Amino acid sequence: MEVHSNYEILKAGYPKKNDKNQESANKEFGAILDETIAETSQTDMGTRKMAMVDGMAGIQFDSSLSLNENPIIEQTEKLLDTLDNYREKLQNPGVGLEDIKPLVSEMEMEKEGLTAALNSLPDGDGLKDILNEAMITSSLEAAKFNRGDYSI
Repeated sequence: MEVHSNYEILKAGYPKKNDKNQESANKEFGAILDETIAETSQTDMGTRKMAMVDGMAGIQFDSSLSLNENPIIEQTEKLLDTLDNYREKLQNPGVGLEDIKPLVSEMEMEKEGLTAALNSLPDGDGLKDILNEAMITSSLEAAKFNRGDYSI
């Protein structure tokens, strides 16, 4: 059995020493920085013309999905706004629970009104995911509030 040294294998794994690396070690940082900036400024930094996008003319947008005309989006935004107001009032120590109760009732009513809308949206629709999360959050917060989790 013949045993060979692993020297050749180990030598291949290490990069060869470069005179530039040894030269850089002897220079100060400022000198190296100045040289690098000078080399960078020598490269071509001319303006480049960007290609125009011509494919946009053929795209037609469905006006029924306009953000201002879709009642599901408007109702979802209203529920999210109510949840945000609820969060703000719940966080404020100066606001009493009697001031928060109307928001909880409003969240419950908005959630009930959106249940049919949730089922009408197709699977994979981003709005369906947002609406589902908002409805779950409003249900949980209403249950916590009515259970007395926030009472003192």
